[in-house]
Amino acid sequence: MIDLTPSSTAPTQSSLFFVKGANLVRNLRLLADRTLPGTKATVVAGFVAGLLLSPKLWVSTRLYPLVAIVHGLPSIPYPLDYFCYGILLVLLLAIALATRPRIYIFAFVVFIAMYSLWDQTRWQPWVYQYWLMLIALGCFSGKPEDLGGQRDALNICRLIVGCTYFYSGLQKMNHRFIATGFPWVLNTLHIHFHGLRYLGWAAACIEVTIGLSLLTRRFRKLGLVNGVVMHLFILYSFGPLGRNWNSVVWPWNVVMIALILFLFRNTDVTFADIVWRNRFVYQRFVLVLLGVLPALSFFGLWPSDLSLALYTANLTRADVQVSEQVKQKDLPPFVQRYVKPVQGHLQLSVRDWSLGEMNVPPYAEMQSYMAALSAVCRYAHNSPDVVLTGSEKNTLLGTGKEIRNTCAGALAVDHR
Repeated sequence: MIDLTPSSTAPTQSSLFFVKGANLVRNLRLLADRTLPGTKATVVAGFVAGLLLSPKLWVSTRLYPLVAIVHGLPSIPYPLDYFCYGILLVLLLAIALATRPRIYIFAFVVFIAMYSLWDQTRWQPWVYQYWLMLIALGCFSGKPEDLGGQRDALNICRLIVGCTYFYSGLQKMNHRFIATGFPWVLNTLHIHFHGLRYLGWAAACIEVTIGLSLLTRRFRKLGLVNGVVMHLFILYSFGPLGRNWNSVVWPWNVVMIALILFLFRNTDVTFADIVWRNRFVYQRFVLVLLGVLPALSFFGLWPSDLSLALYTANLTRADVQVSEQVKQKDLPPFVQRYVKPVQGHLQLSVRDWSLGEMNVPPYAEMQSYMAALSAVCRYAHNSPDVVLTGSEKNTLLGTGKEIRNTCAGALAVDHR
């Protein structure tokens, strides 16, 4: 007699379905497990490197003035300022080591946001990006079975990275970048051909397309390649082999390479997944902050540093003119080193002072330069020989206004 009953060892259709389903879930989990911890470690490492390379930015005991957000906010005295700086590093270490770091993430993002009220210079673009990404990672519960939470948290990080490239490139589409910014970078290659400066338009367009390409499945590999090449060139240009300048952005460029590899290589997420489909309300918040509000900066209605205006050569900038007597008798020796003769005047470069003491550029808004003017006026006992001169950034509404102010104007806005 022929036995027509199914063999106990032969796989049934339903068992094969469940095996394949289990394998799919396991593979998704493994992929997510590699991506999310790698992203978290990269962001934390970048944040720690940035903090360690700019210690004076995070303390009050320095010569470069604090630019407080709230009128009358008292300065945090020594050694409490260094204690706060240490808290930031300790919380980042806790985030790195914890398997479920949500509580440490939110403790850190709240603390650094509150601490930055004492000094707007701390609102550097790299700080802003890392801060937003940590909040995104904090949206994930930390439970291994929460694959949806991991996916949505990572998609918010992808949105942040994509917007960073898009607006950073868009901000460079201006004549100042083409005329001075891009040629300054090209000089690190010892290229001096006049016509090459017009390649700045192409460089800006490429950076825009990196952001758009990374958000799409079809052109994602192109965005990956272009992004890695661009950051390697920046590392060469600004690093020890090039200008050896602004070292705080060196780890940021390394971090960006790691992030685009972690977040966009071997992923099948769509443009809609990244830009809109997300269960976390925070995704809409990021879309407004990085997808919409930076567009207002082209009309002068949103801060440049919060609009990814990175090395655009089109920022509000001002310097302080002083007399020889003010330089020699009133200014501290450390500040004197940033006073140079420019077109027949002695000029204190606020940008060089900020970079020299804190390793970051000044927050590119008028309040920063007025704070620098107020500091110099206090040193010089409100001397009439102290004058702030410069120009505001150009916008789509027209050429930036000329800046000229004296100690009398500084007294009117001085918050001390």
